[in-house]
Amino acid sequence: MKRFDSFARWRSIELRQGDMASSATERGNRRRVLVFLSIFCTACGSGLAYDFLRPAEYRATSRLQISPASYAAPSVAPAASAGTPPPDPERPFLTEVQKLSSRPLLEQVAKRLGDAGQDLSALGPDPATALQSALTVTPVPGTHVVDMAATGPRPELPAGLLVAISEEYRKELARSYEEHSGEAQARADDEVRRLEAAVAAKRQAVEEYRLRYNIVSPEREENEALAQLQGLGKSLQAASDRVSTAQGKVTALREAAAAGKSVVRAKDNPTLANLEQRASKAREDLRNLERTYTADYLALDPNARALRASLTELERQIAAQREASQQAALAEAEEELASAREAEHRLRAQIAAGRGSAGQFAARFEQYKELQSELAQLQSAYQDALQRRAKLEATERARVPSVQILDQAVLPMEPWRPRYWRDAAFVLAGSLLLALVAMAIVELFNRAEPQPSVVLAQPVIDATLLQGAVRPHVLDAHIPPALSATGQPALPAPAALPRELSFEEVLSLLRAAEPLARRAILLLVSGLAPEEALALRWRDVDREHGVVHVNGAHARSVRLSAVATRTLSAASELSDAPLLGNAAGEPATEDALCTGLLNAAHDAGLERVHEITPQALRHSYIAFLVRQGIRFADLAKLVGQLPSAALAAYSGLAPTGVRAALGSVKLDYPSLERLDTM
Repeated sequence: MKRFDSFARWRSIELRQGDMASSATERGNRRRVLVFLSIFCTACGSGLAYDFLRPAEYRATSRLQISPASYAAPSVAPAASAGTPPPDPERPFLTEVQKLSSRPLLEQVAKRLGDAGQDLSALGPDPATALQSALTVTPVPGTHVVDMAATGPRPELPAGLLVAISEEYRKELARSYEEHSGEAQARADDEVRRLEAAVAAKRQAVEEYRLRYNIVSPEREENEALAQLQGLGKSLQAASDRVSTAQGKVTALREAAAAGKSVVRAKDNPTLANLEQRASKAREDLRNLERTYTADYLALDPNARALRASLTELERQIAAQREASQQAALAEAEEELASAREAEHRLRAQIAAGRGSAGQFAARFEQYKELQSELAQLQSAYQDALQRRAKLEATERARVPSVQILDQAVLPMEPWRPRYWRDAAFVLAGSLLLALVAMAIVELFNRAEPQPSVVLAQPVIDATLLQGAVRPHVLDAHIPPALSATGQPALPAPAALPRELSFEEVLSLLRAAEPLARRAILLLVSGLAPEEALALRWRDVDREHGVVHVNGAHARSVRLSAVATRTLSAASELSDAPLLGNAAGEPATEDALCTGLLNAAHDAGLERVHEITPQALRHSYIAFLVRQGIRFADLAKLVGQLPSAALAAYSGLAPTGVRAALGSVKLDYPSLERLDTM
């Protein structure tokens, strides 16, 4: 019986807990429905009421093609100068577009609509202003087409307004053309008459001036006074040239005489030429005798003595003849110079005597030329006016303005705005969204406190029930607390990684580091741990194959980059000497290695130098390999076995997808490729 009582109590507790949970769920559902319906109905009702209570507006459209008279009409104004830009061809059309919405035209339209029986009382005391605000006029770019649109509270008003505007504008355009055409023709005739009278008066004035001052021709050379003065000027110029030539000749002769030079040529003086020819023959005969006989014989030979005497006499005569010819040439040049100067003086006197009368005639001639130019301008303007009047008369019919209705306004059957059903859909959607947001906000502030989880085990009825006894397996009176994790987790938490240096920072470190620190950096960015690098000896470096053999717990052969191989090959150390040794030949300590890296970081101007450690350099190389997707099994072959916590941290740097094989992974650190040979 006790077992049956325990089972009954358990069932009653279970039922009470179920009833409490069901009651809380029902209350929450009722609250949600109440909030949703109240917000949705309120927002939807007010929105739909505002939507359908708005007054309807009707819209009508029309399209016109306007060809104003100023497009085909030739201009009756004087031709524009070359520096004036041509008029804008779109300006007359845009002016006509503005007339469509002008107040004078709309006043005529309002009067026409009122006479037609349209009720304009709703437009207020000033119907023209109301019609102007309801009208939209838009020119179509690149055409002479205008789109017009009108809106109003009644469907008949917009269509009637556009039709009335088209008719009134057509009448106004025809009336304006008639006035403009008559005025243009009158202006053209008046301009022709005025220019004709001005040309006749100017031509008479020019002729009277010519006769008064005896001007024969408009050309300067054909007038006697100016032609004579021009001839004297040319003669004076020629005389001046002769004076200069004679003066130069006299100066040259005098300078030659002073220097003892002869200015007379033998071919110009026959006597001198004969003497020089005889002297030349005597010299030739004397040279022949000197080649045949000795000097003593020639001194006793009478023919030789006579030949020498004859040569001496000939040379004296030649010198005398040259001096006489030079004196004659100088006298002739001086006479020519005096004659030229006399001619120049005489021409200057004649020019000075006729300069006064020639100056007066030149001034009058220039005045005559100005009168001729003014007459030519008036004649050109007169011809232009005649041509404009002829074109105006010839194109009178072609300049008749036209208005063509491309799309006539029709009576709108449906409101243009508002769009009631579209806005009603927006109201429903907005009300639904607002109700959902309000329900979410209410539920946010009515969240129930979290209850502890209770595990209820249904009693298992033993087989003794079949024998009249019940042994239910129930939980203890008190519920045990939730299981708590004890001991170490199955996988360790990811380790904190050092600072990862960029390629530029590693390159700056290599360039600023001392030889010891540079070798250490090259080994660290090749995958060696700091303690492995400090334990290396020079015998561990295979310089021929570019490989370093690492001993210890993670023994392996690490391939060096080309830069690292060249750097290590340049050193000549004992094979037993430490690869990273100090000046005393002892292995460097890790503290000395850190100090060298800090010095290089300071010299390179890097930031946060306290984070630049050997571990950071090795971590930068490992991260470089991991980001390429290298398999972690291959990673251990390059950098040694890593702790599981470090592998867990590096897994966050690896890309997703299938890992790359070792042959497809780039092993040389990028900074080493950019490093210059040192």
